[in-house]
Amino acid sequence: MAVLLIGATGNVGPHVARALLRRGDDLVRDLTRDAGRAAHVLPPGCQVVEGDPGDDDTVVAAATGVDTVFLLTAHDHAMSDLQLRIIRALRRLPARFVKLSGTSTAINPDGPYTCRQHWEVEQVLINSGQPFTIVRPNAFMQTLIGTIMLPALRATGRIPNAIGDAGISLIDARDIGDACAVLLTEDRWTGQTVVLTGARAVTYREIAGVLGAETVDITPADVRDSLLHRGMPRWEAEHFQEMYQLFRDRQSEFVTPDVEHVLGRPPRAVEEYLHEVLTTA
Repeated sequence: MAVLLIGATGNVGPHVARALLRRGDDLVRDLTRDAGRAAHVLPPGCQVVEGDPGDDDTVVAAATGVDTVFLLTAHDHAMSDLQLRIIRALRRLPARFVKLSGTSTAINPDGPYTCRQHWEVEQVLINSGQPFTIVRPNAFMQTLIGTIMLPALRATGRIPNAIGDAGISLIDARDIGDACAVLLTEDRWTGQTVVLTGARAVTYREIAGVLGAETVDITPADVRDSLLHRGMPRWEAEHFQEMYQLFRDRQSEFVTPDVEHVLGRPPRAVEEYLHEVLTTA
């Protein structure tokens, strides 16, 4: 089995690569703009190809001879443009796409900005005739807790809470990586949309309690204003405002059995991740 990873140097891609290599797959190839970064974050055994995923000749060369293509590109204003270009470039190759999208309830034509882009790409894949599998993970533990909550806690002594008493069925990025490795290497998932969540929805106050911290209530509009103040582009700040409003409206509390269906085990609990955070701090 040969797999091409596009977008393997972010929060999820390295976990996908490690899981594929643990399965003993024949070839794990990564197409990246930055070979130095790829060499730093990807496990030994990956074949790194440096090049622009937006260049048709480059992406066709990288995908020639592979069985599946993992499609994940950076959170960007033009994300859908790049992904659609990749799909068009590979239209005549037999490879199956495994596309990583986002929070399932937000993937619609009127969702937050990036989720609208995911919806557009999904529609093209579904109607293209190209074999595909769509993966929709809920919010990542490593992002919401590790990248957002913990730095705020260290800086202010409290955790800003923009979603009130609502919960989120957070999923560990390692579970996403493990699941994607299966979906990339097993054809029985072709044509399906797999929705990955944690085992239960947890609230900010529950997380703060485990961390021995307090929360401070803010609104999704406060999130937008803070991000704008720090120089984030308006489209992106408003995307996060809409995502936090979606969380606040309890639209990310849903739980699916898909992790267990794919992996044969339950997803990691948020308490397990928090224990790791506390013991390595």
